Amino acid sequence: MSDKTRLVVKDNSLIDASFNLSLVEQRLMLLGITEARELPKLSLETPVKVSVKSYIEQFNVSDSTAYEALQDAVNTLFERQFSYYDSVANERYKERWIYKASYMDDKGYVVMFFTPTVISMISRLEAQFTKYMLDQVSDFKSKYSIRLYEILAKWFSVGHTEKYAISDLRAMLGIEETEYKTMSLFKTNVLDKAVNEINRTHRVEYKIKYEQFKEGKTIAYIMFKMTKKKVKDDQTIDLFNNMTDKQLDMFSDKLSRLESFQNHFRAYVGEDLKDYAIRIREKLKDNFYVQEWFKYLEQVGYVATKLSK
Repeated sequence: MSDKTRLVVKDNSLIDASFNLSLVEQRLMLLGITEARELPKLSLETPVKVSVKSYIEQFNVSDSTAYEALQDAVNTLFERQFSYYDSVANERYKERWIYKASYMDDKGYVVMFFTPTVISMISRLEAQFTKYMLDQVSDFKSKYSIRLYEILAKWFSVGHTEKYAISDLRAMLGIEETEYKTMSLFKTNVLDKAVNEINRTHRVEYKIKYEQFKEGKTIAYIMFKMTKKKVKDDQTIDLFNNMTDKQLDMFSDKLSRLESFQNHFRAYVGEDLKDYAIRIREKLKDNFYVQEWFKYLEQVGYVATKLSK
């Protein structure tokens, strides 16, 4: 899978979760999520492999430090937790990311086994989810930039976020109570650095700014606003044009007959081939699914056309 087409997909409850992962831990989890979504079946017993080579190539890091960094990250990730809100149960829970892991030094890869909660949060495409290209965050050097970007990605289609209470935003970004206690320190060391890094990264299509809202004399809320950058250079990530009606008919029919795709996106019990193809066709109207299913589309003859500049 090309690093240009690696999609990160997370249930919004995971996007809104509170956790504190290091930069390497976040990168490892993001690679793990993209790899897991390529597997024909993802379950509690499914090993998710992330190679050191793919980590080096994706994040453009040194060979000499990558091996040790990943080994340390998989060890600490095993102990990490996140807190999330379950809207169905109307409860807040704590959960682990992985329940088993190994670093195969002689083979050059990490093996992780995701918890059931994480599996559900990266594979339920019919639920509310946020998606973005891994390539867009690969250049970030701050763990806060990655977290802030994916929080904002949930709102890109709207153009602005809700008003986040400062305490909630700190928790989502993984800021401990003992860290950056004053608003000035929080803004200088976390928000401003993350916003500036996002804004100067050429692979990101949006320019970010934020507004502050006070209660009395105290800043209590922050809202982020996003606008698309007017100028795209040649390095901006390629997108796909929408399929024509003729393409939708043809490729939905071909995918419905492709065995490897049938294992990836299953027909309902008792669903006939025609209805299955119609359901695929509806999905392909969204370019997200064109990218998500790109490797299967290539197998049946689809060629992506780049958006004109």
